[in-house]
Amino acid sequence: MREITRMIVVLTAISVVSGLVLSFVDRYTKEPIEYQRLKFIKGPAVLAVLSGYDNDPIKEYKKNVVLGKKGGKPVVKTLFPGRKNGKLTGVAFEVTGQGYHGSIGIMVGIDLINNTLTGMRVMTHSETPGLGARAVEPSFYEQFSGLKPDEIALSDKGGKINAISGATMTSSGVVGAVKQAMELYLLFKDKILKALGTG
Repeated sequence: MREITRMIVVLTAISVVSGLVLSFVDRYTKEPIEYQRLKFIKGPAVLAVLSGYDNDPIKEYKKNVVLGKKGGKPVVKTLFPGRKNGKLTGVAFEVTGQGYHGSIGIMVGIDLINNTLTGMRVMTHSETPGLGARAVEPSFYEQFSGLKPDEIALSDKGGKINAISGATMTSSGVVGAVKQAMELYLLFKDKILKALGTG
């Protein structure tokens, strides 16, 4: 009986120490990991999808902005502002689409003056090489620049975007996510402007 009690105490102590160590590691590595993602994944995508800016959108970003609710769920986005001569002209934020093999992380840039897309870049995916993975190629993403809200659809559905050959699900997932980004922007434009300051 004494042996069992001792074993329980030792296992409990090991569990507590392990939990504390994991908590400590998580706490002190979370910020550096987030910074690396911002610098090497999100940052280049932001700079690519915004146009006509002379500020540093990465330095001026606003993290976890609560825009409101949609479908009973809060809409929280990290916003990257594009400014020209101090005036807010564009915004970029991330959305997620569903591809053939899982989630696709997409950065979308929007022109605040004309309510059009300034660009789109796929940042993360696990799509099939040579098929869905071609969503990162200029031949696909360049089609999105300058599109109005009603033009964001695949060409077979009346839009202006040609699907990637052999990757209909990936194409639909990306287009759907970009369309969702534009809808969120139009729905919460006033809150986006307020959060970023119109300048």
